[in-house]
Parts: sequence; C-alpha cells; structure tokens
Amino acid sequence: MTGRIAKNTVLRMGTMSYFKTLGLVGMALLCGSTALAVAAGKGENLKGGRLIYAEPILPDTYDPITTSDNETSLRLSELLFESLVYIDYRGEVKGRLAEKWNVFNGNQRITFYLRKDVKWHDGVPFTANDVKFTYDAIMNPLSDVRPESRQALEVIKSVSVLGDYVVKFDFATSVAEPERRFLFKIVPEHLFGGKPVLSKFSKFSKNPIGTGYYKFDRETKNHDVILTAFTDHYGGPPNIGEIKMVYQPEMSLLVQSLLLNAIDLVVEVPPGKIAEIANTGKFMIIPYNSLAFAFFGYNNNNPILKIKEVRQAFTMGMDRNKMLEDIYFGKGEVISGPFSPASWGYNPDVAPWPYDASKAKALLDKVGIKDTDGDGIREYKGMPLKFKLKIPIYSGNEGGLSVCLRFQNYLKTLGVSVELQHREYEKWKEEVKSKHDFDIVFAEWLFDNSSDISSLFYSTKNQPPSGDNFISYKNPKVDSLLQKFSTTINHEVRRRINYELHEILAEECPYTFLWTLEKNAAIENKVKKAVVHPYRFFTFINDWFIPEDERD
Repeated sequence: MTGRIAKNTVLRMGTMSYFKTLGLVGMALLCGSTALAVAAGKGENLKGGRLIYAEPILPDTYDPITTSDNETSLRLSELLFESLVYIDYRGEVKGRLAEKWNVFNGNQRITFYLRKDVKWHDGVPFTANDVKFTYDAIMNPLSDVRPESRQALEVIKSVSVLGDYVVKFDFATSVAEPERRFLFKIVPEHLFGGKPVLSKFSKFSKNPIGTGYYKFDRETKNHDVILTAFTDHYGGPPNIGEIKMVYQPEMSLLVQSLLLNAIDLVVEVPPGKIAEIANTGKFMIIPYNSLAFAFFGYNNNNPILKIKEVRQAFTMGMDRNKMLEDIYFGKGEVISGPFSPASWGYNPDVAPWPYDASKAKALLDKVGIKDTDGDGIREYKGMPLKFKLKIPIYSGNEGGLSVCLRFQNYLKTLGVSVELQHREYEKWKEEVKSKHDFDIVFAEWLFDNSSDISSLFYSTKNQPPSGDNFISYKNPKVDSLLQKFSTTINHEVRRRINYELHEILAEECPYTFLWTLEKNAAIENKVKKAVVHPYRFFTFINDWFIPEDERD
C-alpha cells in the first residue's frame, strides 16, 4: 500500500463495485463495445490516431516505483508499465503479466505463473527474474521509495524464482487476498546492472523501458511527453497510435484548450466547468469515484488538540454540507469516517457529525475552554486557542484554499484563531511530515483496494518524520483492531473490524472527515470505448479507439 497526500496524496485502500464508479456514461461505453466490435468486423481500421491530454503538474519521474506522490507520473506509468495483476471494472483481480496464480499453505504462499510472450520495449524477454528484482529493489532501503510503499510487502518472508516464468512468494503469516498486494509495476532487471537500487534521478527514470501498451518516445523542451504504440505487445498494439501529454499548469487554460479542441481529454474537470463543457455537445463527461476523501488533521502532540472534545467541537462547528455545495457544486458526499462511501470498509450506520455551532461552543465550555479575558479568543490553562493550519499549494487545489478560508471563519465564531500558512507542496510535506511543524493540516487521502488504514492510525507505525500517522494519533483499542485486521483472512470479519474502526474514529475525530468528491473526466466524442479506472486512470487504454475518419 502506498501513501500520498493532498495534491497527489495516495494512500491506497478500499475496494468497490467498479460499475458503481463508472456512472451512466461509463456503463453506456461498456455496453457499446459489441457495436464497435461489429464495426471492426466490417473492415474498419481500428489502429491509429493520436490522443492529446493535459496535466497541470509535471511528472517527477518516469520510474513507476519511485513516483509515490505524483498523479501525472502514476498515470503515465499505467501507459508504460504493467503489474502482475490488475483490478478490473468489477473490482476483481485479473492477470496481466501473470497468466495465473495459486495460493497455498493457508494463504501463506502464492505462486505466479507468468506469460511467456512478454517483451520489454527494447525487445528483451520478460522473466521471473524481473519480478524478483523489482521486489528486491522496492524493499532495498537504499532505493528512493517511501516506507509506506513497502508496507504491503513487508509480510513477505522470501521470494523464489522457480524457472523463467514461475515465481513464488512466501509470507510470514496468513494473508487475506494475497494477490492484491502485487499491483506494483515491474521494472526490467537488465537495465540496472544487477543492482536493485531505484532512484528518481537515474538514467532509467529519464528514459523508461516497460512492457505496457505504450513506449516512451521523448519529452519536449515544453515538457510535453510523447508516447507511441508498442507494436510488439503480447496483446497486440493498442488502437490509438500515439498519446501526447501536454503540460498546462493553469487549470483555466487547460479547460479552454479542451473547448478549443487543442486537446482531447481532461482527466479531472473543475466542478464549476462541467456544465459548460457538457453543454457544447462535443465531449463525454465520465464520472468516476477515486475513493478519495478530504480532511483536516489535528496534531495530537498539541496539548489542546489532543483533547477529544476540542476536535469534536471543531467538527460540529463547520457546515460541511454548505461548504460542499458552495465550493464543489454539491458534487460529492459528506462522510463520517476514514473510508470513501464506495469502499466496503465504510460503515453506513455511522452518521456524520451535524452542524451545530451552539453545541460546539457548549462542548468547549464543558472542558473548561473559555474566553476569560474578553479578547474573543478562548484559552485553555492560560494557552490561547491559536493554531497554524498548513495548506499545500498546487495547481487544481483552488477549491481546497476556499475550504480552508471557510474553516478559519467557522472556527473564529467558536472563539478560535487559525492562521493560514500556504506552502508549496514539497515544502508542505517537509514541514508536516519531516519537521512535524503544524497544528492542523488540510489534506486528502486517495485509496485503492485494501481498506487497510493502519498506516494512518496505528500508534507504533508510520510516525514522523516520514510516516503517514503524522498527526501522532494513539488509541490502544484502535491498535488492537488494526493488528487483528492485518492477521484476519475472512473478508466479512475484516469488514466488521473496519466498521468498528469507523465507529471509533468517527467518535474520536482525529480528523475532521470532510467529504469524498465525485471526479469527472471530459473526453472528445471522437474517442470511443473510453472507460476510465478510478485510481489507475488508463488501465483500459488498449480498448480506446478513434475512428479513422476522425483522426488528426
């Protein structure tokens, strides 16, 4: 499981019914595949054309392992690289580089049988040695890999290559659905000189070689990225011949480029622009649920913020439904706990805290936090309630800035002073995660399919200076449940554990859980069969198709 925050924060967790995330447009696209197959059968040429899409953030590397917190890089890696398995649009695990797998010894061993017809983009055959090398590189402490990226693999006791196309993983304990731990991309052993060390600054990170449907061609002086179809792919070349990623840091210009037909695809349309784009009739709006949620996190090392009632009062003191409506046009859902409602871990019986400023003030009064000197700011044991809120600055987070301004104003009415401190994203990460210099943070977690929240709330794991429990939250009951979750195989038992965790964390308010937003991609009508994956956007790119008479 990997972790990323805010701009590109991805802690991977949560599974879902993928049909639920596709929306009506996605379902129609899926159902339309038969008609396209018939058209192809009548002699229509499916291969060719160019897809242009824009990103507001530059990739930090082309290495799929070292890119832990950059959504642009992650999307490109989906085009360039492949994993042993992937999650299909029903949320089920399917083979990619692995043809099949068997689980043995009470879920303590998994053996993968690999495809024998896979080539790297440079023509070298793919083998089991590449799989073991990638695992070794990820777990190597010298690699430029975040600790959270290793978490899902820490339970692996040994890896054995049993032949060119067979690799065995033994676990230290029984593992629930072990195949879901192998979603990481595989990199080629032969390009690293036998040294399993990965770096964002290596030659490979600038000139990647994968097994994916597209191969890297070049990066232009304007930071555009050109990918071309890999004609020797074992599944056959993809339908679209070239993909161009255009760098456009200004979201308004990015949308304008779409409307002017300069680009074909915007991965995430600002909510306020959805109607304008849809009304042109030239684009499909494809809704998808990324399993993300936004939150305010509280530093539990702060003697005031460690008081549960303070966090509860802050949560009750803001009208999250109004914020969602005003800032994001209601395109989302207010949540009560640490999962997206689309996740099987989300407990639907736990309601979000209601907005009630009067009760919030009364709760602060109850624990002795009052304005004793009449300056409008409450105090606790002589300490004024004045806090620093660290906000990450990056393109596309304009809504988040508005959320923080609302938060500041809501808390002011409670007698609490909040200083907004805006930081460039990398500086924000340094101050929050390394230096632990914050009182409150605004951030977002993005999940994939495991619903394992131990990296967020386990008291002895992932503490600062690098971990995801940067709020220093500690609760023995939560620790016990997280430990039980990690050693339980039965899915329904794991669900009940997460339901209980959800209930406890909703009550404790280590975060003020805000909402999960509906995301929307906009894509030009000429692109057919454009089904998107909620957290691995281009998973189904090989099916995308541009009719011959609509190609550039």
